[in-house]
Amino acid sequence: MLSVKQFPLGRPKRGAWFFLYTLALLTGCDSDSGQAALGKELFDANCKVCHAQGLNGAPILGNQKMWRDRLPQGVDVLIQHAIEGYGLMPAKGGRTELGDEEVAEAVRYMISEVQ
Repeated sequence: MLSVKQFPLGRPKRGAWFFLYTLALLTGCDSDSGQAALGKELFDANCKVCHAQGLNGAPILGNQKMWRDRLPQGVDVLIQHAIEGYGLMPAKGGRTELGDEEVAEAVRYMISEVQ
């Protein structure tokens, strides 16, 4: 058992431990959810107009049938297509101010919605 002397500011309260434990769970334990949130945010702000409706043949978010032939190409190829442009899609979907990694996060998010 720990004594009060082992805690320089006195023994922590039970609620403090619960708070710290909860904080640790919410902030640092799941980086994948943070990446997905970033990808969704980028998708919503930059890609949704075409990929929510399938404009010019853009694969619709979550539509397995539209993504079926694209997924076997691999993530790297799909990211390259999004960055450089492919078919009727201009480079970076016309959002040239986006960095390559931002485009990649949006593509990863779209892929995650059909896997």
